[in-house]
Amino acid sequence: MIKGTEDTRYAYVNGIVRAREARLLTKSHFDRLIAGTTESFTTILSDTAYGVHKDIPTGFEMETLDINSFFRRYCQTPEIQLFIDWPEQIHNLKVKLKEGSEDILYAQSSSDVETWPEVIDVVEQYAVEKDPFILSSNLDKILCKYLSEISHFAPFFEKYYRLYFDLENIRSFFRARHFENSREIFIQVYIPYGSIDIRFFLDNLSSLHDTLAKSFFITPYMKIVDKGSSYIDEYHSFLTLERLIEEMRLEFLLFARKMTFGIEPLFTYYHFRMSEIKKLRQVYWGKLNEVPIDELKESIPDVW
Repeated sequence: MIKGTEDTRYAYVNGIVRAREARLLTKSHFDRLIAGTTESFTTILSDTAYGVHKDIPTGFEMETLDINSFFRRYCQTPEIQLFIDWPEQIHNLKVKLKEGSEDILYAQSSSDVETWPEVIDVVEQYAVEKDPFILSSNLDKILCKYLSEISHFAPFFEKYYRLYFDLENIRSFFRARHFENSREIFIQVYIPYGSIDIRFFLDNLSSLHDTLAKSFFITPYMKIVDKGSSYIDEYHSFLTLERLIEEMRLEFLLFARKMTFGIEPLFTYYHFRMSEIKKLRQVYWGKLNEVPIDELKESIPDVW
């Protein structure tokens, strides 16, 4: 059992969270959505939180606002609020620097990240070099540094973010392998706050599937690497890898279901709802764009 914060201030809201968890979508919901049409979404989701919305895409946006509002209303731990705010602020900064659409900005009243010395240096570098890849990867690494530092206030979050950084590095590792300059790319995007040293990844960048799976046997990620790389080799697709990464992240968060007190259940519910909305969008837009049913099924994590 991973030790939680045991903060008794969250006893009340955790009762609400338990009730809300009962309304999370099940595998049956997604199977029916994938098998049906976009017109059937309203009927299939009628007994869920999304059933009150007549327009499906608008419903996704409204439910995202609802879970954000719910989380902010009850979160009384400043460090946990930063776990949500900082990634949104970094996203907004990237959009503004790349002159992207305001429609994809998060609603943030201020931006702490723009005052960080490392961020100021990266922005100045981008003004000269205009390299969006270097900008994004450097901002991401700075964000991860700050997330890692504040995660140490509680074992649950320290372990969660170490896992998160490992999973992000595994995702980057597989994507870098498809480029000629894979070593340079991976060094640029590697996050140095996980449990796997960069040298381990670099030594295996050119390994074949069978050798790769054996190399990762000493890590908790052998299943992800084995099945993910096998699917990539056969179908030239990252679908299985992405699904397994998301499943492992969510499976860790499930430890919070055993906690009566503390911020952990609220944090976990927030992430499950956000993941749920993301999956719904995947299926909805996949159906509109006639993505094969098998591909949609392969892309949907099954954890709850």
